[in-house]
Amino acid sequence: MRETIVDACGKRVLVGDGALGTELMKRGLAPGACPELMSIEQPEVVLAVSRSYADAGADFLHSNTLGANRWMLVSYGLEAKVRDFNAAAVDIARRAARGRLFVVGEMGPTGRFVAPLGEDPPDAFREVFAEQAGALAAAGADAILLETFTALDEALSALEAARETGLPVIASVGYSRTAAGDYRTVMGHGIREFTSALEDGGADVIGANCAMGADAYPALVRELVRAASRPVMVQPNAGMPELLDGKTVFPMNAGEFAAHVPAIVEAGARIIGGCCGTTSDHVREIRRAVDAWHR
Repeated sequence: MRETIVDACGKRVLVGDGALGTELMKRGLAPGACPELMSIEQPEVVLAVSRSYADAGADFLHSNTLGANRWMLVSYGLEAKVRDFNAAAVDIARRAARGRLFVVGEMGPTGRFVAPLGEDPPDAFREVFAEQAGALAAAGADAILLETFTALDEALSALEAARETGLPVIASVGYSRTAAGDYRTVMGHGIREFTSALEDGGADVIGANCAMGADAYPALVRELVRAASRPVMVQPNAGMPELLDGKTVFPMNAGEFAAHVPAIVEAGARIIGGCCGTTSDHVREIRRAVDAWHR
């Protein structure tokens, strides 16, 4: 039986890939356009990004499917393409992985609120997430990554749907540091509350991504490790976004990012990759830092 990503991170610190969205924007994705559509209309562009991460030393690649659920796609009139988008994106990641790396099917939030804050009940969320998770599993993903969730009720609906595939599930949350010095999502959920609920729901790996740069993550990892009994995964941004000449940029270069990797690993992270603004250069430097730490 093939080793799972959970097995692997128990033996060694794994290196994830970097951003897809910001890299696709560099390659022609227009502001406000549908990133998932590129897996159908410009697959060679998505493949080039994923291959750059594989060549840089990533242990796994994630699919271009963050927003490939029915409710996110409806704004583009593409809600009937859920299975097509997820299948195409996993196929691209598998081609880039060349059978050597794990392929992780990515699922993000729906952009809606669970009732009573919104109009849709938890069952409707589970149905939407089950449609996407089933498509990712059918396409050959090795695991499911729930990424950038901030609402606990929505994350638990996604987790339940993802668990039904039988694949390992990584559940990653977007935390920021508050003025009081603790870490919470924009919906007000703290690390212990979110982590406890995710573990009770069956998440195999507990994660955090986005929201902050790599310099802020060692302290966050220490809090996650104290709260979690499962392996911890983190994907920091390449610094905090800045507006330069009318464009959003992430200022932390690969060397600056990698300088924080030893502290992140020492704090207890078992998987480290990159989120917004990270590139293959960042992944290459993360790889070097992790390999040096193992030695």
